Amino acid sequence: MKNRLKRYVMLLAAVIFQSCNLFSPVDPLPPAFSKLELVDIRRTELTVSGTIFNPDSKNDRQEKKSGGILEYGLVYGTTSQLDIQKDKVIKIGEKPAQVPISIQNQKITGLAADTRYYVALFARNEGGGIAYSEILEAKTTISPAISATRSSVKITNGPGLAFDLDAGNMISSSDPKGDVILDLFTITGRGTTLSITGAGNLQLKNLGVVDYDKLTYLDLALINDMSPKAVGFVVNTQTANSVIAFKTGEGRLGKWRIESISGNVLTISLATYEK
Repeated sequence: MKNRLKRYVMLLAAVIFQSCNLFSPVDPLPPAFSKLELVDIRRTELTVSGTIFNPDSKNDRQEKKSGGILEYGLVYGTTSQLDIQKDKVIKIGEKPAQVPISIQNQKITGLAADTRYYVALFARNEGGGIAYSEILEAKTTISPAISATRSSVKITNGPGLAFDLDAGNMISSSDPKGDVILDLFTITGRGTTLSITGAGNLQLKNLGVVDYDKLTYLDLALINDMSPKAVGFVVNTQTANSVIAFKTGEGRLGKWRIESISGNVLTISLATYEK
Protein backbone atom coordinates (compact mmCIF):
# COMPACT_ATOMS: atom_id res chain seq x y z
CA MET A 1 0.00 0.00 0.00
CA LYS A 2 2.81 2.37 0.94
CA ASN A 3 4.66 1.57 -2.33
CA ARG A 4 1.52 2.17 -4.38
CA LEU A 5 0.98 5.52 -2.63
CA LYS A 6 4.58 6.47 -3.19
CA ARG A 7 4.36 5.71 -6.91
CA TYR A 8 1.16 7.74 -7.16
CA VAL A 9 2.78 10.76 -5.47
CA MET A 10 5.80 10.54 -7.81
CA LEU A 11 3.57 10.30 -10.88
CA LEU A 12 1.49 13.25 -9.72
CA ALA A 13 4.66 15.30 -9.14
CA ALA A 14 5.91 14.48 -12.65
CA VAL A 15 2.58 15.55 -14.18
CA ILE A 16 2.62 18.80 -12.22
CA PHE A 17 6.25 19.44 -13.22
CA GLN A 18 5.47 18.81 -16.90
CA SER A 19 2.43 21.04 -16.71
CA CYS A 20 4.53 23.83 -15.21
CA ASN A 21 7.08 23.44 -18.04
CA LEU A 22 4.28 23.47 -20.59
CA PHE A 23 3.10 26.90 -19.50
CA SER A 24 6.42 28.38 -18.39
CA PRO A 25 7.95 31.17 -20.53
CA VAL A 26 10.26 30.16 -23.42
CA ASP A 27 12.94 32.26 -25.06
CA PRO A 28 12.97 32.70 -28.84
CA LEU A 29 16.05 31.47 -30.68
CA PRO A 30 18.00 33.12 -33.53
CA PRO A 31 18.70 31.34 -36.86
CA ALA A 32 21.44 28.71 -37.10
CA PHE A 33 24.16 28.17 -39.73
CA SER A 34 26.50 25.64 -41.27
CA LYS A 35 30.21 26.41 -41.48
CA LEU A 36 30.87 29.08 -44.12
CA GLU A 37 33.20 27.65 -46.79
CA LEU A 38 35.66 29.46 -49.06
CA VAL A 39 35.09 28.31 -52.65
CA ASP A 40 37.44 30.62 -54.56
CA ILE A 41 39.80 33.51 -53.90
CA ARG A 42 41.01 36.10 -56.40
CA ARG A 43 42.60 39.53 -56.48
CA THR A 44 39.39 41.50 -55.94
CA GLU A 45 36.84 38.75 -55.30
CA LEU A 46 35.94 36.00 -52.85
CA THR A 47 33.40 33.22 -53.42
CA VAL A 48 31.73 31.47 -50.47
CA SER A 49 29.04 28.88 -49.77
CA GLY A 50 26.98 28.06 -46.69
CA THR A 51 23.56 27.10 -45.33
CA ILE A 52 21.07 28.84 -43.03
CA PHE A 53 18.73 26.81 -40.82
CA ASN A 54 15.83 27.44 -38.50
CA PRO A 55 16.92 27.11 -34.85
CA ASP A 56 16.71 23.78 -33.06
CA SER A 57 13.71 24.59 -30.87
CA LYS A 58 12.90 22.48 -27.81
CA ASN A 59 9.17 22.52 -28.43
CA ASP A 60 6.44 23.91 -30.67
CA ARG A 61 5.98 27.01 -28.51
CA GLN A 62 9.65 27.95 -28.81
CA GLU A 63 9.58 27.30 -32.54
CA LYS A 64 6.54 29.53 -32.92
CA LYS A 65 8.04 32.26 -30.78
CA SER A 66 11.31 32.21 -32.78
CA GLY A 67 9.32 32.65 -35.97
CA GLY A 68 10.36 32.54 -39.60
CA ILE A 69 13.43 34.09 -41.21
CA LEU A 70 12.81 37.63 -42.40
CA GLU A 71 16.09 38.45 -44.20
CA TYR A 72 19.52 36.95 -44.78
CA GLY A 73 22.82 37.60 -46.54
CA LEU A 74 26.55 38.15 -46.09
CA VAL A 75 28.43 40.69 -44.03
CA TYR A 76 32.14 41.38 -44.55
CA GLY A 77 34.90 43.76 -43.55
CA THR A 78 38.57 44.09 -42.67
CA THR A 79 38.10 43.45 -38.94
CA SER A 80 36.83 40.30 -37.23
CA GLN A 81 34.15 42.11 -35.21
CA LEU A 82 31.50 41.99 -37.91
CA ASP A 83 28.27 43.93 -37.55
CA ILE A 84 25.69 44.64 -40.25
CA GLN A 85 25.31 48.16 -38.84
CA LYS A 86 28.92 49.16 -39.62
CA ASP A 87 30.29 46.66 -42.15
CA LYS A 88 29.43 45.99 -45.79
CA VAL A 89 26.39 43.82 -46.41
CA ILE A 90 25.20 41.76 -49.35
CA LYS A 91 21.49 41.16 -48.79
CA ILE A 92 20.66 37.92 -50.59
CA GLY A 93 16.97 37.53 -49.79
CA GLU A 94 14.06 37.79 -47.38
CA LYS A 95 11.21 35.58 -46.16
CA PRO A 96 12.43 32.41 -47.93
CA ALA A 97 9.86 29.97 -49.26
CA GLN A 98 11.68 27.08 -47.59
CA VAL A 99 14.39 26.41 -45.05
CA PRO A 100 17.25 25.34 -44.98
CA ILE A 101 18.53 28.11 -47.28
CA SER A 102 21.45 26.93 -49.41
CA ILE A 103 23.76 29.73 -50.48
CA GLN A 104 26.09 28.39 -53.16
CA ASN A 105 29.02 30.17 -54.84
CA GLN A 106 28.05 33.63 -53.66
CA LYS A 107 30.58 36.17 -54.97
CA ILE A 108 31.85 39.16 -53.01
CA THR A 109 33.29 41.59 -55.57
CA GLY A 110 35.02 44.97 -55.57
CA LEU A 111 37.56 44.01 -52.90
CA ALA A 112 41.08 45.39 -52.52
CA ALA A 113 43.99 43.23 -53.66
CA ASP A 114 46.35 41.67 -51.13
CA THR A 115 43.95 42.43 -48.26
CA ARG A 116 42.68 40.28 -45.40
CA TYR A 117 38.89 40.08 -45.14
CA TYR A 118 36.44 38.58 -42.66
CA VAL A 119 33.12 37.21 -43.89
CA ALA A 120 30.03 35.78 -42.18
CA LEU A 121 26.49 34.80 -43.03
CA PHE A 122 23.78 36.69 -41.18
CA ALA A 123 20.08 36.09 -40.79
CA ARG A 124 17.24 37.68 -38.84
CA ASN A 125 14.07 35.95 -37.74
CA GLU A 126 10.85 37.20 -36.18
CA GLY A 127 11.60 36.51 -32.53
CA GLY A 128 15.28 35.71 -32.05
CA GLY A 129 16.80 38.71 -33.76
CA ILE A 130 19.99 38.78 -35.85
CA ALA A 131 22.56 35.98 -35.73
CA TYR A 132 25.91 35.48 -37.44
CA SER A 133 27.66 32.36 -38.67
CA GLU A 134 31.19 31.37 -37.87
CA ILE A 135 33.52 34.02 -39.31
CA LEU A 136 35.59 33.09 -42.36
CA GLU A 137 39.01 34.71 -42.80
CA ALA A 138 40.63 35.03 -46.25
CA LYS A 139 43.22 37.21 -47.99
CA THR A 140 42.83 38.36 -51.58
CA THR A 141 45.72 37.73 -53.94
CA ILE A 142 48.20 40.27 -55.32
CA SER A 143 47.68 39.32 -58.97
CA PRO A 144 44.51 38.07 -60.64
CA ALA A 145 44.25 34.61 -62.11
CA ILE A 146 45.17 34.06 -65.75
CA SER A 147 42.05 33.64 -67.89
CA ALA A 148 43.86 32.67 -71.11
CA THR A 149 47.39 31.47 -71.74
CA ARG A 150 49.22 30.27 -74.83
CA SER A 151 52.85 29.23 -75.03
CA SER A 152 54.69 29.26 -78.37
CA VAL A 153 51.62 28.28 -80.37
CA LYS A 154 51.27 28.73 -84.12
CA ILE A 155 48.29 30.60 -85.50
CA THR A 156 47.47 30.96 -89.18
CA ASN A 157 46.58 34.46 -90.23
CA GLY A 158 44.41 35.21 -93.23
CA PRO A 159 41.72 37.50 -94.65
CA GLY A 160 38.61 37.88 -92.53
CA LEU A 161 40.28 36.69 -89.32
CA ALA A 162 40.77 38.40 -85.98
CA PHE A 163 42.17 37.46 -82.57
CA ASP A 164 40.27 37.32 -79.28
CA LEU A 165 42.81 38.26 -76.60
CA ASP A 166 40.35 37.51 -73.78
CA ALA A 167 40.11 33.86 -74.82
CA GLY A 168 43.34 33.51 -76.82
CA ASN A 169 41.73 32.30 -80.05
CA MET A 170 41.57 33.20 -83.74
CA ILE A 171 38.00 34.10 -84.71
CA SER A 172 36.09 35.64 -87.58
CA SER A 173 36.67 39.37 -88.05
CA SER A 174 32.88 39.82 -87.89
CA ASP A 175 32.76 38.35 -84.37
CA PRO A 176 32.21 41.16 -81.82
CA LYS A 177 34.61 39.42 -79.44
CA GLY A 178 37.55 40.18 -81.75
CA ASP A 179 40.18 42.43 -80.18
CA VAL A 180 42.72 42.77 -82.98
CA ILE A 181 42.94 42.46 -86.75
CA LEU A 182 46.31 41.09 -87.88
CA ASP A 183 47.69 42.11 -91.25
CA LEU A 184 50.86 40.59 -92.71
CA PHE A 185 52.44 42.11 -95.76
CA THR A 186 55.85 42.46 -97.36
CA ILE A 187 57.66 45.71 -98.02
CA THR A 188 60.33 45.48 -100.69
CA GLY A 189 63.73 45.96 -99.16
CA ARG A 190 62.42 45.79 -95.62
CA GLY A 191 60.80 42.40 -95.22
CA THR A 192 57.67 41.06 -93.57
CA THR A 193 55.65 43.62 -91.67
CA LEU A 194 53.02 42.88 -89.04
CA SER A 195 50.29 45.41 -88.41
CA ILE A 196 48.06 45.00 -85.36
CA THR A 197 44.88 47.10 -85.38
CA GLY A 198 42.74 47.19 -82.28
CA ALA A 199 38.97 46.77 -82.14
CA GLY A 200 36.41 47.00 -79.35
CA ASN A 201 38.21 49.69 -77.30
CA LEU A 202 41.45 47.72 -77.19
CA GLN A 203 44.53 49.60 -75.96
CA LEU A 204 48.08 48.60 -76.89
CA LYS A 205 51.72 49.40 -76.28
CA ASN A 206 54.70 47.89 -78.08
CA LEU A 207 57.29 47.25 -75.36
CA GLY A 208 59.91 46.09 -77.83
CA VAL A 209 62.10 43.11 -77.06
CA VAL A 210 61.79 42.55 -73.30
CA ASP A 211 61.87 39.51 -71.00
CA TYR A 212 58.34 38.21 -71.43
CA ASP A 213 58.54 35.75 -68.52
CA LYS A 214 59.60 38.44 -66.05
CA LEU A 215 56.85 40.85 -67.09
CA THR A 216 54.33 40.65 -64.22
CA TYR A 217 50.75 41.75 -63.86
CA LEU A 218 51.88 44.65 -61.68
CA ASP A 219 54.25 45.79 -64.45
CA LEU A 220 51.32 45.84 -66.86
CA ALA A 221 49.07 47.66 -64.40
CA LEU A 222 51.65 50.45 -64.05
CA ILE A 223 51.71 51.20 -67.79
CA ASN A 224 49.73 54.43 -68.20
CA ASP A 225 50.31 55.23 -71.86
CA MET A 226 48.57 52.39 -73.70
CA SER A 227 46.83 53.65 -76.81
CA PRO A 228 44.10 52.57 -79.24
CA LYS A 229 46.54 53.30 -82.08
CA ALA A 230 47.65 50.41 -84.27
CA VAL A 231 51.01 48.78 -83.62
CA GLY A 232 53.25 47.76 -86.48
CA PHE A 233 56.81 46.54 -86.91
CA VAL A 234 59.03 44.70 -89.30
CA VAL A 235 59.76 41.19 -88.07
CA ASN A 236 63.43 40.31 -88.26
CA THR A 237 66.16 39.03 -85.98
CA GLN A 238 66.18 42.32 -84.09
CA THR A 239 62.43 42.49 -83.54
CA ALA A 240 61.67 38.80 -82.98
CA ASN A 241 60.20 38.18 -79.54
CA SER A 242 58.77 41.69 -79.32
CA VAL A 243 56.20 42.01 -76.54
CA ILE A 244 52.96 43.98 -76.70
CA ALA A 245 51.11 45.01 -73.54
CA PHE A 246 47.35 45.33 -73.90
CA LYS A 247 44.08 46.04 -72.18
CA THR A 248 41.02 44.52 -73.81
CA GLY A 249 37.65 46.18 -74.20
CA GLU A 250 36.40 43.89 -71.43
CA GLY A 251 39.02 45.35 -69.08
CA ARG A 252 41.60 42.52 -68.96
CA LEU A 253 45.31 43.26 -68.95
CA GLY A 254 47.74 40.98 -70.72
CA LYS A 255 51.03 40.46 -72.51
CA TRP A 256 51.50 39.13 -76.02
CA ARG A 257 54.81 37.99 -77.48
CA ILE A 258 55.31 37.79 -81.25
CA GLU A 259 58.04 35.18 -81.47
CA SER A 260 58.37 34.65 -85.21
CA ILE A 261 56.56 34.82 -88.52
CA SER A 262 56.88 32.39 -91.41
CA GLY A 263 54.60 33.04 -94.37
CA ASN A 264 51.16 33.63 -92.87
CA VAL A 265 51.89 31.66 -89.68
CA LEU A 266 52.67 33.50 -86.45
CA THR A 267 54.22 31.86 -83.41
CA ILE A 268 53.04 33.62 -80.27
CA SER A 269 52.85 33.40 -76.51
CA LEU A 270 50.03 35.05 -74.61
CA ALA A 271 48.86 35.62 -71.04
CA THR A 272 45.59 37.43 -70.34
CA TYR A 273 44.66 38.13 -66.73
CA GLU A 274 41.24 38.15 -65.14
CA LYS A 275 39.87 41.53 -64.12
